[in-house]
Amino acid sequence: MTRRETIIVCIILIVLGTGMHFVHHAPFFNHFWGYIFPVIESVMAHMKMVFYPMLLLSLYLVITRRDIRQFGAPILGGIAVMPIIVAAFFAYWIFVRHELMFLDIIIYVAEMIGAVHLAKRWSKNRFVQDNWPLWIVLAVLMIFIIGYLTYNAPDWIIFRDLG
Repeated sequence: MTRRETIIVCIILIVLGTGMHFVHHAPFFNHFWGYIFPVIESVMAHMKMVFYPMLLLSLYLVITRRDIRQFGAPILGGIAVMPIIVAAFFAYWIFVRHELMFLDIIIYVAEMIGAVHLAKRWSKNRFVQDNWPLWIVLAVLMIFIIGYLTYNAPDWIIFRDLG
């Protein structure tokens, strides 16, 4: 991706991911949509808000580049920042014991920029390109895991409603 395209992609993905947060208030929202969009304010919701926009970036790159080998880098970038979501949450939860929306937004924007940067960097990596079938399997697995955990999550703090 060019520098300009990277900036545009970051902005679009941040807007899409942030918008995902509010879909559960829409009149058309139902159980099915909950597998994709956040249903509560939780750390897991923020992971969804990173994964699905990065999945869209994967599809965008494959379609616009006409190269299936471009699929993996955004998936890996999204997954790579997920532990940072959990770490950032615990870093401030220890001190304030509740959600801080402005801090959540700052963390989310930084994570999306980081995920896109990693995707851009890894898109030229031979290992990432050559193993594109593995990344498709990983993406499908992530879709099922995220979907399952949406409605069947263990009683861990990262799955609890913090709103």
